[in-house]
Amino acid sequence: MQHNLEYLLEKDALEAAVVKYCTAVDRLDDVDDMLTNFTEDAVLDLTGLHLPSFVGHKEIAGFYTQVFEDMSHHGHLLSNFRVEKLEGNDAQVKCYITGLGRSKAGVDIQVYVWYDLILRKIDGTWKISVFYEAPLLPMPESVTAVHSKG
Repeated sequence: MQHNLEYLLEKDALEAAVVKYCTAVDRLDDVDDMLTNFTEDAVLDLTGLHLPSFVGHKEIAGFYTQVFEDMSHHGHLLSNFRVEKLEGNDAQVKCYITGLGRSKAGVDIQVYVWYDLILRKIDGTWKISVFYEAPLLPMPESVTAVHSKG
């Protein structure tokens, strides 16, 4: 993969799309804004975390509505961002995430996961079309204790 200026600009835009997602999930307050990160037909695949998959805005909105109701605090720290594929308006990126949170019931969560994302550029904006998440380290029981209601 060439690292020319065009590639670097696209890489930056792709990373910005992932940061936009992390920022939206960390705010815990605007499901409509969260959905702007995803294509209409997106798949949110959390099976790597022993949680369900969600297809399309309606199902994804239902999941994040529950997350926002359950959690009082979130923090997602992004590292090891890399572009696996970049072909026109299609891209695949992977990155590591340290996720921190506290549920409204007082359950603390700290996870080390990786994201495998397929993004599609729509009207000049990168959006997630497939979101897969899996653990880098074993998942604490607190994750399913908080998020298994979906």
